[in-house]
Amino acid sequence: MKRLRRSPYNLLNSYMNFEKKILDTSTVKERKLLKPSSVAMVKPDTGVDIKKKSAYYVIRDCATIAHDYIVHKCYSSIKDPIGTLKGKFSKADIIDFVARSKGDQHTKQLLYIIFSDIFRIEADDWTPPPEPIAAEELDIDADADGEDIYGDYGYGEDDTFDSANTVTVPVKPPVDLGDGEAVIAKLISVFGATKEK
Repeated sequence: MKRLRRSPYNLLNSYMNFEKKILDTSTVKERKLLKPSSVAMVKPDTGVDIKKKSAYYVIRDCATIAHDYIVHKCYSSIKDPIGTLKGKFSKADIIDFVARSKGDQHTKQLLYIIFSDIFRIEADDWTPPPEPIAAEELDIDADADGEDIYGDYGYGEDDTFDSANTVTVPVKPPVDLGDGEAVIAKLISVFGATKEK
């Protein structure tokens, strides 16, 4: 599939607010590469005198990689990124990010990295259910004759079989990352996104 060249002005002005907020939160020096890389991936000879044809393509492709993946590095550099980024995104930022993740492989990878952290935090917060209470051992005499050995089968008030089949699920099942609405709702909840910002 042929990749369309992107205009650096459209890249930085019309969207990517989600990613820009990650870059703004990070402290690594490479966080400042987004704007220069968006220029160099479209016009690699900006500010330099290219003497070999291959240099043009090396600069262009390195800039494209920097542009597409610098956010991943910056996100990973943040200690406790989920907690640190809480409250930084608007609902519109999240909706735009999830929509773009369907078409951009690098955006989808960032989404998966974020959900990996969300699932890890939820798993760390999980506590196992208490051990089931041991049922009384029954005194069974296989050779019993004299008593009504079938008397209370299925009729007893103290029927322990109902509780034996109950299962407590302590954690909600993970979000289906193919369900855009569920992904958006989870990100809004996790990051405490508001309408404005």
